[in-house]
Amino acid sequence: MLVTRRAVSPFSIALLGCWWVLSVGNAQTPITSKVDQLFSAWDRPDSPGAAVMIIKDGAVSYQHGYGCANLEDRTPITPQTVFDVASVAKQFTGLSVAMLIEQGKISVNDDIRKYVSDVPDFGKPICVHHLLHHTSGLRDWPDTLRLAGVDMSSAITLEMILEMVRHQRELDFTPGEEHLYSNTGYNLLAAAIAKVTGQSFQSWTDANLFEPLGMNHTHVCDNPAELVPNRAVSYSPAGKGKFHRVVSQLAAQGSSSLFITAEDIGKWMLNFESPRVGGKNAVELMQQPGELNSGKKVEYGFGIEWSDYHGDRIIKHGGSWAGYRSLVMRIPAKRFGVAILANVGDLQTERLAREITDLYLDYKPDRNMTVAPAKAVADFRPDRVAWEDFLGTYRLGPGWLLTVTREGQRLMAQATREPKFEMTAVSATRFFVNAYGAEVEFLRTNAEPVTHLLYRGIRAERLKVPKLTPKLLAAYVGNYWSEELRVVYRLEERNGELGTRHRSGVWVRLLPVDADRFDTDPGGLSIAFTRNAATEITEMKVSAGRPRNMRFSRISLLKAEPK
Repeated sequence: MLVTRRAVSPFSIALLGCWWVLSVGNAQTPITSKVDQLFSAWDRPDSPGAAVMIIKDGAVSYQHGYGCANLEDRTPITPQTVFDVASVAKQFTGLSVAMLIEQGKISVNDDIRKYVSDVPDFGKPICVHHLLHHTSGLRDWPDTLRLAGVDMSSAITLEMILEMVRHQRELDFTPGEEHLYSNTGYNLLAAAIAKVTGQSFQSWTDANLFEPLGMNHTHVCDNPAELVPNRAVSYSPAGKGKFHRVVSQLAAQGSSSLFITAEDIGKWMLNFESPRVGGKNAVELMQQPGELNSGKKVEYGFGIEWSDYHGDRIIKHGGSWAGYRSLVMRIPAKRFGVAILANVGDLQTERLAREITDLYLDYKPDRNMTVAPAKAVADFRPDRVAWEDFLGTYRLGPGWLLTVTREGQRLMAQATREPKFEMTAVSATRFFVNAYGAEVEFLRTNAEPVTHLLYRGIRAERLKVPKLTPKLLAAYVGNYWSEELRVVYRLEERNGELGTRHRSGVWVRLLPVDADRFDTDPGGLSIAFTRNAATEITEMKVSAGRPRNMRFSRISLLKAEPK
């Protein structure tokens, strides 16, 4: 038999070698073949991808890698590839705290200032349990540092985050009043562990978590410049099948910056089924819900969150930083778990994890409506005169506005920075937008005018957008100083709009949403201006998703005298 010889690429040779390692005790089955199909879009030599780990009945059921860890040398991803799993790190911090609680070295009711004295006194104590359950009111560091002008691709360390905390002037809310995710709380927990144990957080976790479990390729990063063998580079999509490298120099112990392989994370998941590290009491403590001052339960604690899926309790946590995406999800009642570690920013880890779960546990997957109901469209005859009440601008979120207009016999929807798309009527108040794959519903009370629209569970307020004249715009122009962030922003008027020039050179517009209220585009910030008795603008308060109402006082900057 004559066989035509073809050149074999280095990627193919490496992949064949990896496949030989994986195939031992990891044989293909109809289910694992379907798992491979889920990742087929990334499983090629010119794409980043992911590593997957699946455990079932107390053992590793399947592990595999897809795509490249490094596109420049086309190193394939394997279960031994090292990923930054971002916020998945919180459960490692959580178990560390639980172990120290069991040892009597930390109490959940301790004031964090007992261990980290630089935390300001806000009048009411921030306890360890507030940090564990995200109920502290402390600013979340990513948005806060970004507002201070820090480049997220530059070196960010625990000391930088602690310095940010030292300068915080007020809390987002009274401790225990709300549940609002804050990475900062887990950085303070890492600092507390170092104080209590007399070891660095990295050293303590190495000796007490990773080494006992044989997690030989896992460690906490405390040096942004460190070299990590076999690390996956992170990427973002650049269109047309291309990718950009995304730089990460993050060393935020406690909240993030855990380097781990899929192989090691399998050992971690199995420890929760048969606790070799931490013990039964610490593992159970991690799964106790938090509680607000009102008595309402918080379904988050010790770095894990829980909910129901097809009637079973799932315990999970995801991670997102630079181009890294990750998810660890377990269903204790079914003795099942799945972890996905990825190095491309658009890989939807939770969707894929749930699809894998459906395959293994024979769940019937939930299907959201993605096409317009054809019969409803065919049968419904809209009253186009009534559409006039729908026209206007609705606020889906900071900097995310949806404007509804009419063009002849068509109703059109246009979101911020997007083109217009036609809305197809399916009832008197419901419209399907094919481009969004979802419905928009206009809401009113009885015969009152429309006040909101509903889109993918978001109740968006209809805005009364003020018209800004040059005189009104001039009232906002000036310099604003934040004592907390140590930064000045200058607002300017340009082409009939208010905005500011970011240090990157990008012009950031301020979109009016109400009297003295604006959203930024881009940026997703909310800004509210304060006036004095003479109606002069004296201050602006900036909210950035999680951080709220950071104060910027209007100031006059001295001009340099000519020499």
